[in-house]
Amino acid sequence: MPAALAAQPTDTYTQALNAYRRGDFAAARARLEEVAAVTPTHAEARHLLAVLLAREQCYTEAETHFLAAMRNAPQRHDFRCNHALSLHERGDSEQAATLFRNVLESQPAFAPALNGLGGALFKLGDLAGAEQAFRRALQSQPSNAQHHNNLGNVLKERGLPEQALPCYRQALSLQPGYSEAGFNLGVTLKELDRHEEARGCFERVLQLKPDYPQAAEQLEQVAAFWREPIKGKRLVLRPYGEQDAPFLHRCFRDADFMAHYHQFLSTGEPLARLKAALRNAALSLSWRSRAADWVIHRPGEIKHSTEHPIGIINLADLDLHHRRAELLIGIPAGQKRHAGAALEATLLVMDFAFNRARLNKLTSLVYEGNGYAQRNTLELGFKQEGFRPQHLRVAGQGYLGVFENGLTVADFRANQRLARLSRRLLGWDVTEENHE
Repeated sequence: MPAALAAQPTDTYTQALNAYRRGDFAAARARLEEVAAVTPTHAEARHLLAVLLAREQCYTEAETHFLAAMRNAPQRHDFRCNHALSLHERGDSEQAATLFRNVLESQPAFAPALNGLGGALFKLGDLAGAEQAFRRALQSQPSNAQHHNNLGNVLKERGLPEQALPCYRQALSLQPGYSEAGFNLGVTLKELDRHEEARGCFERVLQLKPDYPQAAEQLEQVAAFWREPIKGKRLVLRPYGEQDAPFLHRCFRDADFMAHYHQFLSTGEPLARLKAALRNAALSLSWRSRAADWVIHRPGEIKHSTEHPIGIINLADLDLHHRRAELLIGIPAGQKRHAGAALEATLLVMDFAFNRARLNKLTSLVYEGNGYAQRNTLELGFKQEGFRPQHLRVAGQGYLGVFENGLTVADFRANQRLARLSRRLLGWDVTEENHE
């Protein structure tokens, strides 16, 4: 240890403080450890060292320095407040709430303690107490953006998203670069199905902070492509709409069609109720419904007032966290069963799933006895991952086995047959990630 340090601990502390302020935390910690070793009663140095250690999640070491700092400066309520915050961050929110309250007994308007108490109570599920604490913090510091953001989080959690919106907006008005508040505003708008506004929020957040994966994920969930038609060379896939109710109603009441498409989908819905369901579904996006559904058309047909759809195709059980979905397709038998339509529609949805929605895996479940569908599934590059005998109970028919098939994005990209088929049927290679 340099001999000069013992005579000048204040100078070393000043060096540490300057390093901390410029973001050089390693240098700050080294200088503070020197001060603490030579002058263990230096309360400010012990406190700042504790803050740095807590930042690095070295909570046991931090606790030692917090206690020393408070022992040598018992009047410093900011030390006690940061100690409580450290306890909250390490998961002991109950003790943290007690310590925040102790600070507030002597300093009832100390905003950091009120904000910390609100955070601890929020974590403990006491939403009413958290709201009260954040509102008191705002009375003391009405221009503090963090308090507005935190109050918004409580109101949103209480099921009051409309009341949360002005809190987030006020936080952003006070601090335009507050990416967390912008993110929270976007999530709340998304959950209110105000998709365009939410999309704008996430885009602004990513401009401020490009490395914000949660914002990128949320932006993807409200992307416009979920409700846009998918156009191929001979087909157009249009998202379900109320005008599709008569066609879907006929499909669902076609026993032969449903035996291959989906045996366990409710088929008894009245047409009026189906129309209402489709009308409501059009207002929501796939992140909420966990599905993406299209009606298959010939391109010219969607321009006419009387449409003649030829089939349906879906991404069901859509899981955007695990990035997977189940692929279903159904084209009713008869004169509208155009040759190649199922293949082209499937290629279009594969392209959508892997290149637009960036899924990692598609699955396909095929009923036992439908050998034609199972062979076609395997020829498209799916791998049979299992067979579940007597897996589903069919009313009046006993039990039915199910083939389980999967296609990962890696296998999709490497599939030369899909590349050739898509170039021929669509005019582009769907297996290429950036083919547009």
